[in-house]
Amino acid sequence: MRITTLILVLFFGGILLGAASWALASGQVSTLLGAPPPVMGRSTTTFVYKGEPSIKGHPRVWKFTFGPTVIPGAPRVRIFVDPMGHLVRTDPANLAELVHKFDSKGY
Repeated sequence: MRITTLILVLFFGGILLGAASWALASGQVSTLLGAPPPVMGRSTTTFVYKGEPSIKGHPRVWKFTFGPTVIPGAPRVRIFVDPMGHLVRTDPANLAELVHKFDSKGY
């Protein structure tokens, strides 16, 4: 009985930690894209547990992929956020600038 309880607590604790990590990462993406965000096309979200090979040091990251977008200069977008919610990298690298220009022109 005790081992079952321990397994259940660890299982649900892991789910809560994963959900909290995703919420932090998603909040970072929302902050980057602004409110309301531009039309970003189809989106996928993946947790790269083994580490993202395209980033130096291969950190574990949440990978948000969008496309096709309406942002000039960014037809496809990838945003990498670490499990604690810190922005690691964007593709294109100047995504924040492109979003700002897009918003300021009022498209």
